[in-house]
Amino acid sequence: MRLRVIADGLGLVLMGMSFAYVLPIMAGVYFQEDKALLFQAYGIPLIITFTGGLGLRLLMKRQYEQLRSSEAMVLVAVAWLILAFIGIIPYMVVIPNSLTSGVVDAFFESMSGFTTTGSTILSGLDSMPKSILLWRSLTEWLGGMGVIVLSVAILSRFFGGRANPLLMQAEVPGDRVTRMAPRMAQTARLLWGIYVLFTAMEALLLLFLGMGAFDAINHAFTTLPTGGFSTHDASIAYWHNPAIELTIMTFTLLSGTSFVLHYHALRGKWRMYLSDPEFRFAILIIAFGILFITGDLVVRGIYSLGDSARFASFQVISITTTTGYATANYALWPLSSQLMLLFLMFFGGTLGSTGGAIKMLRMLIILKSIRLLFYRATHRRGVFHVKLGRVTIDDGQVASTAAYVMLYLGLTAGGMLILAMQGVDLVTAGSASVTAISNVGPGLGEVGPADNFAGLPALSKIVLSLLMWVGRLEILGCLLLFSPRAIRE
Repeated sequence: MRLRVIADGLGLVLMGMSFAYVLPIMAGVYFQEDKALLFQAYGIPLIITFTGGLGLRLLMKRQYEQLRSSEAMVLVAVAWLILAFIGIIPYMVVIPNSLTSGVVDAFFESMSGFTTTGSTILSGLDSMPKSILLWRSLTEWLGGMGVIVLSVAILSRFFGGRANPLLMQAEVPGDRVTRMAPRMAQTARLLWGIYVLFTAMEALLLLFLGMGAFDAINHAFTTLPTGGFSTHDASIAYWHNPAIELTIMTFTLLSGTSFVLHYHALRGKWRMYLSDPEFRFAILIIAFGILFITGDLVVRGIYSLGDSARFASFQVISITTTTGYATANYALWPLSSQLMLLFLMFFGGTLGSTGGAIKMLRMLIILKSIRLLFYRATHRRGVFHVKLGRVTIDDGQVASTAAYVMLYLGLTAGGMLILAMQGVDLVTAGSASVTAISNVGPGLGEVGPADNFAGLPALSKIVLSLLMWVGRLEILGCLLLFSPRAIRE
């Protein structure tokens, strides 16, 4: 692995990200916040990030060699970690000590933002300085944009006209080179353009529906990356507005859908939504979850049919796409509904979306491979393969997908075990681990939508922060950092 090339790329990322600190400074000045505090909170990390990035580029003498796939994954993993560490400074400076126990809480909040998780240790959001609220939202928006950048190499084959299953080429051999040709650079710009367009559209719609300008911008910033940070403790329930909920649901669903499909739709190829097996599977799972929870709430007399459908629809879409907004305290819902939401946390968005978790395509491949086992057991002479649409998924890809899912579940179980050893109850430990690695946000028990993660032990917060990082970066890039063989090669 060529560390000089990785370091040079890291320098470029840090220099670019340093300008993100300008927006909260501008917001703070506009809302007449203390200027000295603004400099300490945002000016200092801006200087640190920019000079650190510039120093790396000068030290490495601006390497122009192309990144191999393994190098790109390591670069992204390290960049996300460094940005999360530097991002603790605004929280340490702006937020009163009574709301944070120090570095661990600030790191948890920062990592939650950059990984678009949306879990929080903060309360009293309604009265917090506007600059820190905007910074939280901005970290999620930039994190979501980073996910789109990561997707470009995987999604490149899709533009050749082949079906979505070929996007599973994320597990490429280490000696292959990721080539950012002019066409690929153009692809990245197009996807960013769609991301920015949807953000602007949602902000304008929310403003039209009665949100204040600041709230509308912040919620657009946290919807598109499927982040879920809000400017109010009550989240979306603060407004009690069905039109606002419907708008956010719509953009949440768009965000959990492949941006490549949106690209084709904007070119007039709307039928690609329906022809894509992963998208159809995602709609089926969401519809099933909505019907199940709606029926459960109605039968148990929790809400009327209309309210049951309204709350169930919002929460199922929000949880499945790993956004994590809330319009109701679902921790008070029947256990069966809570278990359904926990189950949906594993699915996530489609490949090429900003959603987290395992991803719909992987889940679809696993389900089809299970069905294939029964076919092979009953038809021993037959030759069967997993097929998604017209594309055949070979056994190697199926095995790779199964290995990823097993590793994902193993890390989740490991996090749950460590939290339980810290004295955290089973429901809280389990849901916190799932919501962290799936980048959802709120969980169940003590970390439900009406609560936060502040009461967890410090070690538990560190473990959950690492699970957020690992889950957001598809596990492999993070694990390469701890592989001496990969680093030597």
